[in-house]
Amino acid sequence: MSTQITLTTELQAVNIMLSTIGEAPVNTIEGTTNVDVSVAKAILDETSLALQSEGWNFNTQPKYTVTIDDESKVPLPSNTLQADAGVDYRYRNLIIRNGYLFDVDDNTDTFTGDLPQLDLVLAQQFEHIPEYARRYITMKAARRFASRFIGDETLTRLIQQDEQEALIAFKQADSRSEDNNILTSDANTYSIINRPPRRRY
Repeated sequence: MSTQITLTTELQAVNIMLSTIGEAPVNTIEGTTNVDVSVAKAILDETSLALQSEGWNFNTQPKYTVTIDDESKVPLPSNTLQADAGVDYRYRNLIIRNGYLFDVDDNTDTFTGDLPQLDLVLAQQFEHIPEYARRYITMKAARRFASRFIGDETLTRLIQQDEQEALIAFKQADSRSEDNNILTSDANTYSIINRPPRRRY
C-alpha cells in the first residue's frame, strides 16, 4: 500500500511562517486583511523569486528554441529571469532586456540569420517547483519573517538550523537532478559542467 504524500502548498508555507511568531494558522491567504498573513505571503514570494533568479536545475530550460517577430526582435517568455546562449553558441554574449533577447557585443536587440538556442532560467509558481525547493524557500522565508516581527536571537538561531538543513537537502537534490540530466542527455557534457556559475548560496 503506497503512502499518500502531500507537498507543501503556499498556504502551508505561510502557516509555518506564522507559527514562528506564535500566530494561529489561517484557512486561506486569498483576499486576506490580516497584516501578518499579507507580510508572510510577500516575504515568501520575495524569497522564492530571489532563489529562482540564481538559476537552478529545476527552473532552467536548456536548448530553448526562439522565434523572431515582425520587427526582427526575439521575444522571451514573460517569466524569464535569465537568458544565456546555449551550448553551441557560447561565443555569443546574450542577455534579456525589456523582455527581448539582447546581443551585448553588437549592442542590439534585432537579429537576422541563424538564431541561437538559449538556456533560460524561468520563474515558476511555488506549487510548480519541487518539494525540496519549497521546503528551503519556506524555512528561509520563516527566518526572515520571524526576524522582522520578533527579532529574538535564540528563536532566529533555531530557525536557522532548520534553514541550514533544508539548504543542504536542497543543494543535494538539485545536484542529483542535474547529474541525472547530464548522464541521460546527449548535450555537450563538458560545456554544461564548465558553464559559468550563476548562483550563490
